[in-house]
Amino acid sequence: MLPGEGRTFPYAGQPMRVLAESQGFAVVEMTVPPRFAGPVPHRHHAFDEGIHVLSGMLLLTYGTDDPIEAPAGSFCLAPRGVRHTFANPTDEPAQVLGLWSPGPAGLAFMADVGVLIPPGGAPDPAAMATVYAAHDSDLLP
Repeated sequence: MLPGEGRTFPYAGQPMRVLAESQGFAVVEMTVPPRFAGPVPHRHHAFDEGIHVLSGMLLLTYGTDDPIEAPAGSFCLAPRGVRHTFANPTDEPAQVLGLWSPGPAGLAFMADVGVLIPPGGAPDPAAMATVYAAHDSDLLP
């Protein structure tokens, strides 16, 4: 796929570009905006999720309450059932690759949740809970 090709959908006001998708997996390229608080901690039961930081820095929480700084080159895999979240506390955007297996379940979730996150704002908690439940995912404390 060449730069600019591929379908896109919004996530927090940024375009998420699908680089590859099949029944087995999906890969997207996305920008995590500066000062993005991220989703509340959650877990998925229908798919595994991976985040590879290409540039910038994220705070990643995986299975515990302690976030870790994840600079460019970092990778986090959240298998089904594992509590996780991410945030960008910096003044610079972060470029990431998102990966899901199986692909259709992860992409459908991201497309549905992405439109609920307004640029620079917080989504409606009830709407988010509905989308998470529809995709066999749980919001956690």
